[in-house]
Amino acid sequence: MFNRKLVAVVAIGGAFIIPQLATASGLAQEPRSILQEHHIASVRPYKIEEHIGKLTSHRIQGAEVYVEAEPGLTAEWLRLKLARHLDAMRSSAPMPDCPLDVADVRVEVASAGAGFTVKVIAADSAHADEVLRRARLLLE
Repeated sequence: MFNRKLVAVVAIGGAFIIPQLATASGLAQEPRSILQEHHIASVRPYKIEEHIGKLTSHRIQGAEVYVEAEPGLTAEWLRLKLARHLDAMRSSAPMPDCPLDVADVRVEVASAGAGFTVKVIAADSAHADEVLRRARLLLE
């Protein structure tokens, strides 16, 4: 009887302690981006048109991430969540795979069918390629 109780206590204790040890030792993998909390359906380049005289050219300015709808998730809530995350990232450790952790990005969120389009827009073309590269990592 005592052995059964001892085994039960050890098993329950282990169930609570092992995840804590994994997190403390760095074995638990941290998310690469807050966007990974949601289901990402697609990522594509965000392009803008530039008009120089009669010529029109397209330039990549960042990434468009399509987030599928979830119960209770609205464009306003997602926008607020991303804005808070951007503010918090200024004082936290860098996230090398997060498209939001590139210098001088801004985020636009809009409803799009059965989900939301999140545009991560870089300040210049050099950073735009990095935003797109990191955004594509969200699909892996």
